[in-house]
Amino acid sequence: MLKISITKVRRNCLVKVILLSHPITSSTPLYPGTPPVELSQLRNIERGDSSNLWRIAMANHTGTHVDAPNHFYSQGRKISEYTLEELVFRQVKVFEIFKEPGGEVSAGDLEPFKETMRESEMILIRTGLERFRRLDPAAYAEKGVLFSPSAAHLLREAAPRLRGLGIDAISVSTPLRRAEGRETHRILLSDNRFLIVEDMALEGKPTVFSYVIVAPLLVAEVDSAPCTVIGITE
Repeated sequence: MLKISITKVRRNCLVKVILLSHPITSSTPLYPGTPPVELSQLRNIERGDSSNLWRIAMANHTGTHVDAPNHFYSQGRKISEYTLEELVFRQVKVFEIFKEPGGEVSAGDLEPFKETMRESEMILIRTGLERFRRLDPAAYAEKGVLFSPSAAHLLREAAPRLRGLGIDAISVSTPLRRAEGRETHRILLSDNRFLIVEDMALEGKPTVFSYVIVAPLLVAEVDSAPCTVIGITE
């Protein structure tokens, strides 16, 4: 059984629980080609119904979501096949690699962090693109940023304990360079234990987490799912 204490208070040190995901709304930015979120109220107390009830229709790669291997491999694991222990990551580091819309995170950008990443189970990339989610949602969704195949190869080679990558962009694939983005997904997800979390809320958050918990919507049939991501730090 997995046991994590998030209530322990040490001398002058209070454990903090931090939200690292965005709420889903009808205006959530989406990767081009993804159908929009549809919210419809089926029951309404103000209309005289006994309760409120909503219908929510959305693609499984909407908002902050987690890509599992089945997203790009027909025999890869689906998100509902992961155990609770596999959804908890320890020694999580945030790498600040600032980019503009349409930019690229390269292997060269990761070189200064090679020693740090060796012991990490998850790495979060803060590109600063998150500000465009508010200021220019079209640029955020339609240009994004590319986490390059060369960067993906470096992670696989330099970080043997790594099981997850998160990014504050619509995807690790920019819509401007889809073929390279697909290759990045395949490189990372070829490890059948790996997970990619996209469209994260990292702005103004700490750079080190004791734990990160990825809590996906568990739908058995689908490859990947929207998720709530929680960071725990001291």
